[in-house]
Amino acid sequence: MILLTLGLLTLGLVLLSIPVAFALGLSSLVVMLIWPGPPLLLVAQKILNGMDSFPLLAVPFFLLAAALMNDGGITHRIISIFSGTLGRFRGSLGLVNVGTNIFLAGISGSSVADATATGSVLIPAMKREGYPPAFAASLTAVAAVIGPIIPPSIPLVIYGVVAKVSIIKLFVAGYLPGLLLGSCLLLYVALLARYRRFPTQPPCPWPELAGRLKRGFWSLMMPVFLVAGIFGGVFTVTELGAVLVVYALVLSVVVYRAVELRGLPSTLRRVALDSANVMIIVGMSSLFAYLIVVFQVNDVIATFATEVIDSKIGALLLMNVILLVAGMFLDSTPATIILVPIFMPLAQAFGIDPTHLGLIMVFNLMIGLVTPPVALNLYIAARIAGAPISRVLLELAPMFAMLIAILGLITFVPETVLWLPRQLGF
Repeated sequence: MILLTLGLLTLGLVLLSIPVAFALGLSSLVVMLIWPGPPLLLVAQKILNGMDSFPLLAVPFFLLAAALMNDGGITHRIISIFSGTLGRFRGSLGLVNVGTNIFLAGISGSSVADATATGSVLIPAMKREGYPPAFAASLTAVAAVIGPIIPPSIPLVIYGVVAKVSIIKLFVAGYLPGLLLGSCLLLYVALLARYRRFPTQPPCPWPELAGRLKRGFWSLMMPVFLVAGIFGGVFTVTELGAVLVVYALVLSVVVYRAVELRGLPSTLRRVALDSANVMIIVGMSSLFAYLIVVFQVNDVIATFATEVIDSKIGALLLMNVILLVAGMFLDSTPATIILVPIFMPLAQAFGIDPTHLGLIMVFNLMIGLVTPPVALNLYIAARIAGAPISRVLLELAPMFAMLIAILGLITFVPETVLWLPRQLGF
């Protein structure tokens, strides 16, 4: 009854356009007033405790690094390099779109940031080259899903903090699923380009390509530092975020001189607001999750599920369905904080590795970014393309099927997630 009340109240408030953070907080407060239990004094305490986590400092660092990349022209240089490399192939701009998102996934950690950065540059270019606007929008939206799967990843940081799982191990586990999705998208674009006769670009002369590589060399080195830091155990996740910020700042201000020091306060203000938005959602979600635990809702659900479900496959199917539905309505942060306490007892009962569960959760919730009614990536890309959402959804259908197929693979073949961490001794 408590879970039903919490769920219906939250969903009702979200449908009334109440911000998710306040919808979670208000529904939690109503439950605390109706059912005897934890005192109201704990409201502020649990919200603050939810935000008081050292690993969560990585979130504003990753957001700031992404903002400096966009403002400092780093994203443009990366796109220029991929365009020069892939321009000779049919459907080249589509390939550039996917390739750029794979690369940016290794830097920013935010799908929405990647969709905005690549979409604002590549969608208008694709339209000028004769690509259907709806296709350009749907491809950008899906390609940006790769962002939080390949590290660094804000959703994986949130999951690691809540589930008390090694964030570095989660980062390493994200590489194969992310690269698998990127490879499938590249193959899809290449095949579709032949069928639809998408245009090619003139081959980039070697001297010009060499110039682009020279101008963008230090931009290309950003993921190298990240990989070295993760695999070498040089940085913690939070320190890694700080290193990315310093690196992006030096490139933007000193090397490329695309950002002036007097413009930094504006960037910092924007990132501070974005970070505050994430952290208040974390705090309110922590209060919501606390009520689930204190009223033993998670134990009741786990007991019921183990009585009804008699196999690991059944448990994985149930969790996938719940996550896909949750992703349609909730941002990944509240969904993760709320569902982890419910899923962990179920995962332990059926021997599901917590790292494996983390990638399943993040992949599911990223699919929510292209699944209406929320579908933030989809609406951002459609707005940039000026395409009706109905046409974008038609173009999205084959790629959505691809996402579901890959989700099934990483769900039922755990080695696609766990093999790399095991090989590297994590």
